[in-house]
Amino acid sequence: MIRSIEARLFAELAPDLPEPIIDIGSGDGTFVQIALPGKQIVGIDPRVSDTHEAARRGVYTGLCVADGAALPFPDGSFATAISNCVLEHVKPLDQALREVARVVRPGGLFVASVVGDQFPRELLGTWFLNRLGLDGSRYGQWFNRISYHYNTLSRAEWAERFERAGFVVEVCRPYLSDTALKLFDFSHYYGAPSLLTRRLTGRWLLAPPFTPNLLWEPILRRIYEAPAPDDAPYYFFILRRRYD
Repeated sequence: MIRSIEARLFAELAPDLPEPIIDIGSGDGTFVQIALPGKQIVGIDPRVSDTHEAARRGVYTGLCVADGAALPFPDGSFATAISNCVLEHVKPLDQALREVARVVRPGGLFVASVVGDQFPRELLGTWFLNRLGLDGSRYGQWFNRISYHYNTLSRAEWAERFERAGFVVEVCRPYLSDTALKLFDFSHYYGAPSLLTRRLTGRWLLAPPFTPNLLWEPILRRIYEAPAPDDAPYYFFILRRRYD
């Protein structure tokens, strides 16, 4: 649900993204295969298994296993950097952002989607516990912990960290409504049986053409495509590398 929105945001920019591109946190390559097909992109990710899967997909012009805090490329190697919902998982964040700024040419682009500080506050579990008179913030903290979210910053805090690293914020677009985030939270529990099929068969869905998601998707689309509030759980940044 969330990835489909992000894929559309990145795909809208694809024709205007100068190459070569570095994908910070490339994962298994699925996202780039859908959102940025045919672009000259080098992927980096610390996970060996995901990088091997990305190599099998053949969507990157180059791949390496690397930490974002130490990118194995000379200064100014790329015209554009992209990162889709990765930076909230990164530590140390400032060092990683400085590395991205180093390998992007002055005047180049950095396009990044990130989790904001509204994320833990607007989860369904947080709302539910608050309605019961309990401390819902503990649910948000727990969800961030199991999601390895080290950086869930406000829009101003994200902008400040990007600017400190050497970027100028050109666009910050909030995305995903609060209702859609609650649906996202609920979907983890609804989809829990898929963990069993994954463990037993190696597949999340036994028969993809018959997934029950096909029944719900037309209804749910109206929820997750609803306009986001001014301060949504996620932010889509378009940044420009400053000239030194």
